[in-house]
Amino acid sequence: MTLVLAERVAPTGRVRPVLEDRCQMQRVLVAEEHELVLAGLRAVLLSQPWVASCLAADSQEAAWQVARRHHPQLVLVSTSLGGRSGLDLCRDLRDRMPHVKVVLLSGEGRVSAALASAHGAVASLSKQMPTAAIVTAVKRVAEGARVFPKDEGPAVVRLSKRELDVLQHLVLGLSNPEVAAVLNLSRHTVKQHTTSVYRKLGVRNRAQAAGRAQELGLVG
Repeated sequence: MTLVLAERVAPTGRVRPVLEDRCQMQRVLVAEEHELVLAGLRAVLLSQPWVASCLAADSQEAAWQVARRHHPQLVLVSTSLGGRSGLDLCRDLRDRMPHVKVVLLSGEGRVSAALASAHGAVASLSKQMPTAAIVTAVKRVAEGARVFPKDEGPAVVRLSKRELDVLQHLVLGLSNPEVAAVLNLSRHTVKQHTTSVYRKLGVRNRAQAAGRAQELGLVG
């Protein structure tokens, strides 16, 4: 578990409070499992005059502890956060700390406005966006705006027919060898499809895959 707290420091060495009329936000928490992405986001956010401090956590458990201890006004959450899905953390913050504004950060797969809103997020951004665009969007959220993609497709995640077949059988509780037998595929092929499904859904295991698939309406 990693926890980092950085604050803007004035030349005198004292912490300088940063408050602006349009941005009431004082503290930001970034929950991201990739060290380089986490460090980059923190560095950019700390350079903004409207950010007084930037906390960081690399797991769901660490993020929740930091949020309870430091009460950030704005939380950036990776959808592929280690430990549990970032959507679960988003939902926990919505239920237990409703004053917190949550921004979901997605990797390859896009998170729709409907799915993000259902979990309590007020924004959904792609990590592939230019850094300046991410900062601008986060500042808009701090000012009270909701930020979602304008050109959303009908599906959040696109799976091939075979990937969907494999996912549906995994959700039913079948093992990889059992799925291979039912679909008349090799175990290696099933493993490849399973890995691809996990990546597209932003999950790490079949339990998370089942939950995410149900949330997205991919399975009944």
